[in-house]
Amino acid sequence: MNDPQQVTKSLADTNDAMRGIITAAHKGEFTITPDAGDELIQIFQEIEDWTQDVLRKIDYMKQRTPLGPSPAGEAIARFNQEVAAGDQESFEDMILRIRENTPQVVQAIREGIRLYQETDDGNATNLGKQA
Repeated sequence: MNDPQQVTKSLADTNDAMRGIITAAHKGEFTITPDAGDELIQIFQEIEDWTQDVLRKIDYMKQRTPLGPSPAGEAIARFNQEVAAGDQESFEDMILRIRENTPQVVQAIREGIRLYQETDDGNATNLGKQA
């Protein structure tokens, strides 16, 4: 998985999944048990911390790597810069999108927990009335 295209595709897929959770929660279509939700919240908070660390490292990569004036050195230095911050498919852009979406995903998970509990409470009430 060292191929930059594979890494950026994985990051894009992660971002798409995050957007899917956010969208489903906004529509009231996402429910999750409190235990599972709490675990996911912890994971996404760790992802948010990870993005901060990665963005610091990307800042170093964006600086031109001093590999000398040889054609190979120039090509590698240029490649590092492009991978780090080249365009909308760069590591930096993908990490920034994930960092931006992480708090929204955490909120969506909390909403999913709330909806789950509301549904569960409603079902318990209905069962109690039938007894």
